[in-house]
Amino acid sequence: MAQPTPAQRMEQVIRTYIQACNDGDAEAIAACFCPEAVHYFSPPLHKCSGAATIGCFFATRVPELGICFTVDQLAIDVDRCAAILEWTMFVQKPAPIVRRGLEWYVFEPQTWRIQEVRGYSAAPLDSGMARQELLDFDYAGRGYPTTSPADHK
Repeated sequence: MAQPTPAQRMEQVIRTYIQACNDGDAEAIAACFCPEAVHYFSPPLHKCSGAATIGCFFATRVPELGICFTVDQLAIDVDRCAAILEWTMFVQKPAPIVRRGLEWYVFEPQTWRIQEVRGYSAAPLDSGMARQELLDFDYAGRGYPTTSPADHK
């Protein structure tokens, strides 16, 4: 039987991860990640570091809040070992809501396990926050702009 292509493997890992989240299965979630993986979240949540920590986080939060995720769209870039997932999250507690968002996945190319997830949710802007970005993410260190290009004129 033919081995799955890297793109198929990346999709399989993401779908397995989402299903494991919906099942509240900490071990199955952790198995999708490299041991030193990091999952960044939109505020107010801070990052989770380590496969076991990520697994425990979702295995606790999902049943606690009655969460169910769907895989809506996937875009995979094998050359960059990256993928983008568009998702919908249905939350039951404390009151039913629907939240949509995206996650940027970075994969470890030897194992095709997830090294990093950067999660972004479609949510109202908080005009009281001067910086609306992932907490704990090293934007400057990764080469992202941290000041407006207009400030450099």
